[in-house]
Amino acid sequence: MTLFYTKALQDPVLAPYFVLELGDDLEDQEWVYHIELLADFWLAKLLGEKTYGGNFVGAHVNVPYISRESFVRWLALFSSTLDEVYTSDIAKKFKDLGENMSEQFMNEIKI
Repeated sequence: MTLFYTKALQDPVLAPYFVLELGDDLEDQEWVYHIELLADFWLAKLLGEKTYGGNFVGAHVNVPYISRESFVRWLALFSSTLDEVYTSDIAKKFKDLGENMSEQFMNEIKI
């Protein structure tokens, strides 16, 4: 998670979204909470557990200027980061899940 967000904060398409919402310091308490929450989210989704109680769509609906381009870029960065961290089998599971959830999200917020 930290590797992905380190890259996202350097990405010209994604950085503005994250800096606006959470700032630019990954050691800040808001970032620590966000990373822990998303680690729980991804583990719950990957393992089919009900340990995540948030609303991933609702958490992003009010992010200004969110676009399809930002999701395409998010998926590309997510995918390349997974390839660096996990074996190909595990990375593929995360990638498939990320692609499905991104499509669902984009459809729900109509972008």
